[in-house]
Amino acid sequence: MSASPQILLCQISLKKEKLMPKRLKLRSLLLFFFAGIVLPVALFVGCRSNDLSTNSNLSIDSNSSSNSDIAMATEIAQGIAKACPMTELDDEKAQQECAQKLADFDLLRKAMSEEILWGQQKDPDHYNLKEHETTIFNPLVWRRTYLSTFMINDEPKVEEQEGFTIIHLPVVFRKELDMGAFPYPFWHSPKKWDAYQQATEVMLVMKEGTIKGALRSYQMDQERPLVEREWDGQWMWTEEDGQQEPRVTLYTNIFSEGNPHVKTLDAAYRAFEVEMRPYACMVCHSPDNSNEMKELLLLNYPNQALALRHENVTQIEDKLMPPPAGIADDDERQKLIELAKAFAEAGDEALAYEGEQVTAGTSTNTPGA
Repeated sequence: MSASPQILLCQISLKKEKLMPKRLKLRSLLLFFFAGIVLPVALFVGCRSNDLSTNSNLSIDSNSSSNSDIAMATEIAQGIAKACPMTELDDEKAQQECAQKLADFDLLRKAMSEEILWGQQKDPDHYNLKEHETTIFNPLVWRRTYLSTFMINDEPKVEEQEGFTIIHLPVVFRKELDMGAFPYPFWHSPKKWDAYQQATEVMLVMKEGTIKGALRSYQMDQERPLVEREWDGQWMWTEEDGQQEPRVTLYTNIFSEGNPHVKTLDAAYRAFEVEMRPYACMVCHSPDNSNEMKELLLLNYPNQALALRHENVTQIEDKLMPPPAGIADDDERQKLIELAKAFAEAGDEALAYEGEQVTAGTSTNTPGA
């Protein structure tokens, strides 16, 4: 006989009731397994994963300054290469255009220290500027009158050496320019003149985002033909038309045409320079470096004297300039101090107008006078 519908439903209900405890037990076991084993393992792995991620970020952060320097250096190198491409060796118009672009190159301007060391690399693979004989320059002066005498003839390279970021600029020197287009007669020393002509690189030295200076490469191309020039013993001269030379050393060449402080600056420098003459300051502070200073400061050219404008005041006040004991006469010393201060102030104003970094009254170098 077949079971009635009521009996069949009852049997099904009883079977479900018998199965429910087993399902509950299985579900409980699964929950226990997940909560007690899987979840802790997952949390542990997740925490470990977060630790590695943090460590990875810290590792990147620890190198972020270096990475930032390399990125900045690469952009600067590309900008210089674009500003100063290869042209004819005697093309003064191209040199002037290069100088203007370097002066206006905002990233380069902001990256440069307020004082730039410039010299010849004395041995390969060493880039610490303090280990080489250098001259101290205002960065605007160096960009316009020194760096612009080179053309970039290949792809620049950036690398890290000795804790510095080095910008390698492959260069050719504009050796056939007119004499007045050079910062001073490099040919006063045949060795120096040849070193400029055969230099294969200009290397900018950066530390922690700041360009401290630059070196002409130790490596030279001896196959590059030389232009012979003979020095007549004159650091400055005047052409028949009255043009003072080297013309690139004049403030009208360094500063923009609309700079309202140029005339005041020029007058201040001339007044200071005249009063210095009796003390033979130019003997030490000239390109031939007769006093053999490791870090030379120049006074005999208007533009290059800008680097020494604040140091002049300090040295004269402290009776260190001129050596050995300064100016004995108090009135004469005070007169020269006031002239030095006027020159320093006018220099600050003219440079600030151009957007250059100016920290009045400071000097990062203290060479002997």
